[in-house]
Amino acid sequence: MSTHWFKTLIPTLICNTLLSVSAANITELSKQDCRAMTNAGVMSPSAPVQCDRLRKIQFNYIDFQNKQHNNGSIIVMDAVSPYIAAIFERLYQLQFPINKAQPIRLYQGNDDLSMADNNTSAFNYRPIAGKRSLSIHAYGLAIDINPKQNPFVEFGEQGSASFKPVDGAKYANRMQFRYGKEQRQGFAEDVVATFADNGFLYWGGFWNTPIDYQHFQVSRNMANLMSAMPADHASQFFDNYVLWYQSCKASYPTAYAQHKVNDYVHYLETKLNSKSVSKTFTRSPEKVIAAIQQPLQTSAICVRD
Repeated sequence: MSTHWFKTLIPTLICNTLLSVSAANITELSKQDCRAMTNAGVMSPSAPVQCDRLRKIQFNYIDFQNKQHNNGSIIVMDAVSPYIAAIFERLYQLQFPINKAQPIRLYQGNDDLSMADNNTSAFNYRPIAGKRSLSIHAYGLAIDINPKQNPFVEFGEQGSASFKPVDGAKYANRMQFRYGKEQRQGFAEDVVATFADNGFLYWGGFWNTPIDYQHFQVSRNMANLMSAMPADHASQFFDNYVLWYQSCKASYPTAYAQHKVNDYVHYLETKLNSKSVSKTFTRSPEKVIAAIQQPLQTSAICVRD
């Protein structure tokens, strides 16, 4: 596909994004914000992104009683903040209910407490539950939405399932429409496309085990790359990432419908003949930056085998 398609798409996407984020406000973290996060154990000098690379997004939302709120607040990496703002504005337009959304520092960084309170959250400097490696939340590149309606599910050796939060077990059955029962709302399944269209292709509901219905993120390769990049290059990279996905979606609708669209990282690795774009960036940052600055061209690279 020619680059003309992208030249046409870019202003359209920018226009749509500006319209969609009109009710959301993106700000830098204040010194007080950063100090409060550090005191709560949510931020640390060893975190892969520091406060200067994080943004606070304040947005409107509707709760499960159809009550409107103007105090939604979430903290994410700077490069993705316009797209996260667009996501929450879109959820508001769709009347998608959110129980509450407040920074996890109010729970002293305790993810279990945040989930138990059915709180939607993002940045939190912590490891993956039960492991040593960092969660993508530690990069400000993962979002947990309505944990009660979208629980984290682990399976024991004998096939038994455990749920976090515990009352999320009520939502083990993922049917929203059930005979003789009221429709259930707030399910992540309803917004998978909204997150993907704004760069968050990776949903925990796609996993085999554990299953994390509440969780949307970018890939770890991306998280490592974007945290190592200067902010302006990380923003350009993520802009391209979204544009690439949108173009592949338009050009290969069957692959899109089957969740078989390769992401922009795969495109770059193919172009650079690299097995890991983040490792290539560590060795030769100028090589990766030059590739990012090249015009995008969709091709069969879009479709995953």
